[in-house]
Amino acid sequence: MRFSKDVREYAKGEGVKDNLLKLTERALSEALESFHRRMIVLQGEGMEKAALAGILGGASAGILSSIVDKLIEKKLRDESEDKIEVLYATDALGPETFGRKRYEEFRKHFDILAGENVNITAVPFKYTKDILGRTFDMLILDLSYDFSPNDLGRIIETIRGGGLIFVLTNPFKKWKNMWTGFHKSLVTPPYTIDDVKKRFNRRLIRKFREHDGIYIVNADNQKVIRKVKESKGQKELMNREEIELPEKIEFPKELYELCLTKGQVEVLKGIEELAESDGMIVLTADRGRGKSVSVGISLIGLASTMGKKKFRAVITAPELENVQSLFRFAKKSLEKLGYKVKVVEEKGLIKELYARGIGLRYYPPVEGYKKKADVYVLDEAAGIHVPVLHKYLSKPKVIYSSTIHGYEGAGRGFSVKFLKKARDKRSFREIHLSTPIRYASGDPVEKWLFDVLLLDAEPTKLDEEDYKLIERKDVVFEEPDLDEWFEGKGEDELRSFVGIYVLAHYRNKPSDVALLADAPHHEARVLRLSNGKIVTAVQIAKEGGIPKKVINKMAQGYKPRGNIIPDMMVKHHYAKEFARLKGYRVVRIATHPDAMDMGLGSKALESLIHEAQKKGYDWVGSSFGASEELIRFWVRNGFAPVHLSPARNPVSGEYTAIVIKPISERAKRIVKKANGEFRIRLLEWLGDTHRDLEPEIARWLFESPFEEGVDYQIFLTDVQKKRLDAFTGKILTYDTVLDAVKPIVKLYFLDGWMKPYLDERQIHLLIHRVLQAHTWEESAEYIGRSLTFTMIEVRDIMRGLWYYYKRVIEGGK
Repeated sequence: MRFSKDVREYAKGEGVKDNLLKLTERALSEALESFHRRMIVLQGEGMEKAALAGILGGASAGILSSIVDKLIEKKLRDESEDKIEVLYATDALGPETFGRKRYEEFRKHFDILAGENVNITAVPFKYTKDILGRTFDMLILDLSYDFSPNDLGRIIETIRGGGLIFVLTNPFKKWKNMWTGFHKSLVTPPYTIDDVKKRFNRRLIRKFREHDGIYIVNADNQKVIRKVKESKGQKELMNREEIELPEKIEFPKELYELCLTKGQVEVLKGIEELAESDGMIVLTADRGRGKSVSVGISLIGLASTMGKKKFRAVITAPELENVQSLFRFAKKSLEKLGYKVKVVEEKGLIKELYARGIGLRYYPPVEGYKKKADVYVLDEAAGIHVPVLHKYLSKPKVIYSSTIHGYEGAGRGFSVKFLKKARDKRSFREIHLSTPIRYASGDPVEKWLFDVLLLDAEPTKLDEEDYKLIERKDVVFEEPDLDEWFEGKGEDELRSFVGIYVLAHYRNKPSDVALLADAPHHEARVLRLSNGKIVTAVQIAKEGGIPKKVINKMAQGYKPRGNIIPDMMVKHHYAKEFARLKGYRVVRIATHPDAMDMGLGSKALESLIHEAQKKGYDWVGSSFGASEELIRFWVRNGFAPVHLSPARNPVSGEYTAIVIKPISERAKRIVKKANGEFRIRLLEWLGDTHRDLEPEIARWLFESPFEEGVDYQIFLTDVQKKRLDAFTGKILTYDTVLDAVKPIVKLYFLDGWMKPYLDERQIHLLIHRVLQAHTWEESAEYIGRSLTFTMIEVRDIMRGLWYYYKRVIEGGK
């Protein structure tokens, strides 16, 4: 690809050296010949980098514009994509901002050289959700001041093969030591900006230098700092792989013609089966393989072949942004079949699609399964809490779609945590997509992106010798050197550490890595085997030690960044003193998926508590989505529940719990009081805001590491006592003595370690029927017994409790 004489003259007039024109020609040629992307990093102090991007980008856009027909002919783009699409992304586009000035300098040159057949979209990073599902031919990514790693992952993958990416940065020497807007967001009391690290910037710079397909240019003096080895591939445009349609298809042929890879054809053919009979499809892929696109097309195929007057599909995912590609291609499919489509948007994102007799609507995961539909689709299923995934298993027609590698992904966690158990309940078909749709396999920019953001991180594999070490607890608890991890020497350990979180079903985003790298209050701990392999990963945040002035502001409603536990203690327990104390908040703790339930998590916690005590910290705590498994884990490790959020998380479907293990005497006094107050509150919440809380979870929230019960006075009149005697003596019914039963049940759940013994079913029944006031029918169904058995069981439980607490009450006179 050669720039025209006019372009060269214009560039020369603007002082652009010929070597940069040749470099750009070569980068564009290689991108088109391989259907990969190429990246040109322009580092510099002033506006020169923006001007260079405008000239080089405009010239390249002009060439792309001239060969659009050829690209369509070779099926490298759709017939409707007859214009070159350019994306400009920066931190700010407001008047008088430096971001705006760089953008205007870029446009001044770009508009002259690009020609008329080019569209340009400019978007600030905070609005990058608006471009999800779209595809661009060129990107100008302005990283001169601020960016979030989440933005990086989201933006880069919108660029198709044959495209160029121009990255504007400060000189590397300056950039590796400068703070960005993202860094400022990491400052939390008592830290200042001076405490924030710059490890992630340095990692980004290092990865620019390590990967193929990336050129680096000093925009100030136009010196080429890094060239890429010239590829020895073909010297002409590649053809996309030939797609052969199956001989027999049920979906309209027009829909199959939208497929770009053989894998997508396989998806459509697999989902066709749902038109004839009920079933479950599980679709997995790495990021950018077109799984959401395939599902969007297939839904319209189902709608057109199932023969229903009204076809309804429920679409769910962790976030509405996750399903934009699905909706866009469902819309495209409808239009291809001649339907007139109505689109309903929410904050610029498609939420609903309607055509004659067809409706697709997005619902949050915890709501979707409650709706009636012909088919249910769970996209990015790895980011949805496992108990919620199970709610959809009983649906006649259901599609689970999940990213394996990518910032929405969860690696084998989806298989380990969900599919393994799902196989016991029903059969299903699995389909895996491997071929990218926006670019050809082996794209160097994808490799760079996955590497820098650790999107494909996985833990070290364990062998028989490792399991012997685990059984002997031959492990060491350490604080790794994050400088080594992020500077390159400890790269393998960093990947193993992050990989454990990926497989542990955490919702991982690129900014989580940057938070660990640069936040002054975040640190890592590992439990490693004596041979060095990491088996448990712990991320902690140091909280507390807050100045008195800030604490007073917190009491008035101010919420400081970080400091989740001190903020809660000040606002919900009026424990200002607690905010002065220092502690560790466990942000994440996860064990290697092949070494779970072997005591490693508890061992890591025990070691962390010992470390905190040795260093003079006052407490260790955590905030997490409350499942029975997790609450039990924390309580059994000596942590006291002190808070439960009033609403469920719309994605995970869980309430958020906060637990604390006090270490210092001051902390013990405060936490003991807070735990007692929380248990009293929970008694009342269960009949109102938390009436839908699982009794299995509530049961563990009532547990306490403190031996004594809560000092809570109850009063029963003489008549109430006689009525309780009559109830336990089978004279009166439960419904007539509820006012007297409930105080006794409250005493039981507020009591200390020496309270009467009840088995798990009895405890759950008391919570479900008495504290949550469910009907007899609902409680009988809950414990899986008959109505009569359930009534008798409650009476028998109360007989024992009343026998015990009657003496306590009367002895307290």
